[in-house]
Amino acid sequence: MEQREAEATGVEEAKGSEGAGQYLTFRVLNNRYAIDILDVKEIIEVTSMTRVPKAHASVHGVMNLRGNVAPVVDLAHRLRGQTLRFGRRSVILVVEFEWDGERQTIGMLADEVSEIVEINDDHIQSAPEFGAGIRREYIDRMARVDDAFIVLLNLARVLDIDELSLNQEAKTELEEAGV
Repeated sequence: MEQREAEATGVEEAKGSEGAGQYLTFRVLNNRYAIDILDVKEIIEVTSMTRVPKAHASVHGVMNLRGNVAPVVDLAHRLRGQTLRFGRRSVILVVEFEWDGERQTIGMLADEVSEIVEINDDHIQSAPEFGAGIRREYIDRMARVDDAFIVLLNLARVLDIDELSLNQEAKTELEEAGV
């Protein structure tokens, strides 16, 4: 009975079954997203951040992460063009990923962490070409969990270092030039 329920929902207990992956789910502006749990280094309370003048609009600032400077990206702005309003459940998801052969550590602001789920491969499908409410390139795939869809984010695109490194003036100039 439990096995049938797990198959129907696409969620299993974290037992490392083949053809399944573990994902951390979280909310941003009432939308549910997920990232591979292996990309998550830690989850911390929202801490003080230092604004960086002329930084990309999605970069909320930088934080001190055990003596190292780590940029913090506002996912509400990056994904939906809105600013995250901090609540008592707001968190910073500290992620690590490979960029140009180097490990990068970046914080991502989210409204709240939901849970860790194990999603079977047969419940994961390609992202739609339109209708997801965010730029297509930010979506890795879509997962069906409990009769709802969760956007599996493509961290390399959401946290595109080259794009986020553009300061706001340079971005405006490129947009005006039609690039």
